[in-house]
Amino acid sequence: MSDNELINKGLGELKALRGELEKAVKTASDEAKEGWKKLQPHLQQAEKLASEKASDIAHEVGQSAGEVIVDVRTQLEKLRERIRNENKS
Repeated sequence: MSDNELINKGLGELKALRGELEKAVKTASDEAKEGWKKLQPHLQQAEKLASEKASDIAHEVGQSAGEVIVDVRTQLEKLRERIRNENKS
């Protein structure tokens, strides 16, 4: 799989997680809402870097787009799990 395909796949996963969390956070605790608010700039950064990388605009972005995507995805998954656990209580 090429770098662009990996970036696009990761970006698609982030968008799907974001959509899921946008819905779930509406009924979540204030702590989860605050976590979502803090993650949004990171998500935007990941999307921007991935777009730049995919279109070959940025040759060196400090952190690779793939690393940023993985980091943000991990944080989103943790928040999703926390919201799910709150809803079970």
